[in-house]
Amino acid sequence: MTSSASTRIARSTGVLALATGASRLLGFVRDILLAGLFGTGAQAQAFVVAFRLPNLLRDLVAEGAVTSAFVPVLSWYRAKGRIEEFWRLSQALLARVLVFVCAAALAGALAAPQIVRLIAPGFAADPEKFALTVRLTRILFPFVALVGLWAYFMGLLNSLRHFAMPALGPAILNLAMIAACLWWVPRTTPGILAVAVGVMAGGLVQLAVQLPVVVRLGFQWRWRWRHPGSAEVMRLLGPRTVGSAAYQASVLVHTALASLSGIVGEGAVAALYFANRLVQLPLALFGTASAQASLPLLSEQAAQEDLAGLRGTLLTVLRMVGFVMLPSTVGLMVLAFPIVGGLFERGAFDRQATVMTAQALICYALGLVAYAVAKVLTGAFYALRDTRTPVRLAVEAVAVNLLLSLALMWPLRVNGLALAAAAANTLNALRLVRGLERRLGAPLLQPLIPSLIRQAGASALMGLGCWAMWRAWLSGGPAWLGLLLVILAGLVIYAAACRLFRVQEVRSIVRWLGNPPLLQIFVSE
Repeated sequence: MTSSASTRIARSTGVLALATGASRLLGFVRDILLAGLFGTGAQAQAFVVAFRLPNLLRDLVAEGAVTSAFVPVLSWYRAKGRIEEFWRLSQALLARVLVFVCAAALAGALAAPQIVRLIAPGFAADPEKFALTVRLTRILFPFVALVGLWAYFMGLLNSLRHFAMPALGPAILNLAMIAACLWWVPRTTPGILAVAVGVMAGGLVQLAVQLPVVVRLGFQWRWRWRHPGSAEVMRLLGPRTVGSAAYQASVLVHTALASLSGIVGEGAVAALYFANRLVQLPLALFGTASAQASLPLLSEQAAQEDLAGLRGTLLTVLRMVGFVMLPSTVGLMVLAFPIVGGLFERGAFDRQATVMTAQALICYALGLVAYAVAKVLTGAFYALRDTRTPVRLAVEAVAVNLLLSLALMWPLRVNGLALAAAAANTLNALRLVRGLERRLGAPLLQPLIPSLIRQAGASALMGLGCWAMWRAWLSGGPAWLGLLLVILAGLVIYAAACRLFRVQEVRSIVRWLGNPPLLQIFVSE
């Protein structure tokens, strides 16, 4: 992999990480407000379930099927210099997306009672909670249409190497939800209805802000249903949808099992939601961002049949993933209780909710590295136009997740569900590595082992230091201040430990900082 290509991916990842960081920061403000207003009570659980399927469909189209199916084909037309066909294909794809998402939104709103019974069967025992969940589902399901169109324009902009504006979309959504919590919830009964309306308002705005950018770049609306490239996109989209849906199916299974409060504990649905939100922070900041930023280059290398270059790109990205995700895993596990308590424990979110959420967070964090690796490798398979392998492995991971969840939920309660997800993610990542090694005819895991060992050693030292400092701080001042200082000190310890263990990825970070991605947010559009 050339240094220019590496720098290009690093810059794109930096743009995505900063934009995603803003979104996640606002997301934490949103979750803190939601936790304080509703805790893990009936309104919080009703909202989590009602938003679950629209949100899963958002993840499916935004981070999964649409992006990974659109970008390789659009990038191929762009790499071949066929710009007019590029725009014609984009018009045909928009027509198909528009029809699909509108139909899905209407069907979901009409079938709201059946959807709630399917994904939260335990709610049927509480008619009031069930009725509120159905009402919220009908309000939120049209969000699918808004986010589907947003995902389409995100794929179009990413194929043109424009990453910042689509990445800022979730931040806009979070701002709308924060506004709802602060101003509309106190004036609405029940208050959670105001949050649902805030979601819809945010969806409209995050779609609208992308339109001036795509028009400036050359997009013009024309109703066009057919194009030769559409068949290739559909060929990728079908299996990719199944593959992404496999992961979303695991989340739905967990929601259904977590609703059985007599087995896993009261409030498990909301506890898993908040724990997953914390795990998603480092994953979105770097894991998903790396996969998204590297996909256009991997697609171009695959189109040029440059398998050696593609393998070099993958090794570079995977080393950087380990450099960020290993310390993130250790940090979340060591500081799970102070993080959850410091962020959420106020108002209706009591100590019992903190304990349940923190324990689930520790179990979820065990699969963080594996899930980030799987994101990158799945993108590589689709860049190579191999749709069967990742789909088959994803379905296999769902089966493992389900079996482990059923086996562990009785002895470990809600922790068993989170631990099952981590184990299934790890198996999926290992199987993806082996499958891609066979496809490329060269090893991937073996060249990574020396780097991963050094990164793991540095992460362990950082974790030990953070644990010792937090124990020393417990009686020394405000918890929030101690947590902030421990996290900052952990970054310093990790940097020093990386120098001690000679972690080479530090140099890439220094070069990345030498080309500030913050500037790219303003110039890339």
